[in-house]
Amino acid sequence: MKLNKTGAAESSPKPAGHFCPGLGHLAVGLCFSIIWSSAFVAGKIVVTEMGPFAGLFYRFVGTVAVLAVLCGKRLWGPQWRQALGAGILLGLLNNVLYLGLSFSALGLVAAPWVIVIVSCSPFVTLLLGVARGLESFSTAKLLGFCLSLAGIVLMVGLHNLKGGAALGVLLAAGATVAFSVGALLFRKRYSALPVLPVNFWMSVCAMVCFAPAAWLNPVTPLALSLPALLALAWLAVVSLVGMALWLLLIRTQGASTAAAYNMLNPISGLALSALLLGAPILPIELAGSAAIVAGLGVALGVRPQTR
Repeated sequence: MKLNKTGAAESSPKPAGHFCPGLGHLAVGLCFSIIWSSAFVAGKIVVTEMGPFAGLFYRFVGTVAVLAVLCGKRLWGPQWRQALGAGILLGLLNNVLYLGLSFSALGLVAAPWVIVIVSCSPFVTLLLGVARGLESFSTAKLLGFCLSLAGIVLMVGLHNLKGGAALGVLLAAGATVAFSVGALLFRKRYSALPVLPVNFWMSVCAMVCFAPAAWLNPVTPLALSLPALLALAWLAVVSLVGMALWLLLIRTQGASTAAAYNMLNPISGLALSALLLGAPILPIELAGSAAIVAGLGVALGVRPQTR
C-alpha cells in the first residue's frame, strides 16, 4: 500500500477475478454494444462522402463542443492535470490509433476481416492483463471468448476471410492492440478520475491529430447530404456516450470483461442493419448470434436464476 500526496492510503488495483455481472451491468454492456456498433453504419455513410480522417475530425469537434458544456468548471477541478494527461494518452490509443488504424484497414481489406480481428480484443486484453497482474486467468472466460469468436466467424462467413491484404490485417491488429492497451491503462492508472473530463481531453487529442486531414480535404460538413450530416452528428454522440459507457465498464467490471462486450457488436450491427436498412437476417447469422451470446454467458459467468 502506498501513500498519496495528501498522506492518505492508496491501494493498487487488484486483479479482476471471474466477475459475475448483474442485470444492471449487463444492461450497460448491451447499451455500449448497440451505440458502439451503430458507428459502423453511420461511419460508412460519412466516409463515402468525406473520407475517413476528415470525418473523424468533425466527429470529435462535435464531441468536444458538447463535452465542454457538460463538464463546465469540472474541466479545471482538482484533478484537471491528471485528467489532461490521461486524456492525451488514452486519446492517442483509443481515438487516434484504434479508429485511425481501423478506418485505414477498411480501405485495404474486406470489412469481415476487420470485424473478426477487432473482435479479438478480449483475448489481447486478457493476456496483457494477466501479464501485468491486472486480470486473473479464467479457463471459463477463455473458453467463452473462443465460442463467441467462432460465432463471429460463422456470422461473417468463412468465404469472406480469403485474400486479405497483409498490410490491412496488420493495421487491424494494431488497432486491436491499441484498444486493449488503452483499456488496461485506464484500469490501472486512471479509473478513479472523472469520466467526462477524461473523455473531453481524449476527444481534444483526437481532434487535433485529425485536423491536418480535414484542412487538406476540400469537403466540409456544409457539402454533405442530409443523411451524411445526420450520420456525422450521430458519430459525435457515439464518441460522447459510447466512450463514457466504455470507461464505466472498465471501472466497474474490469478490462477484459468490458472488452468482451465488443463481441456483441456483430449482433448489434446485424439488428441495426435489419431495422434501418431492411437487410434480411439469415439462419446462419442467427446461429452465429446464438454462439456469441452463449460464449459471453460462459465468459461472464452468467447463470440462470433458480427458484
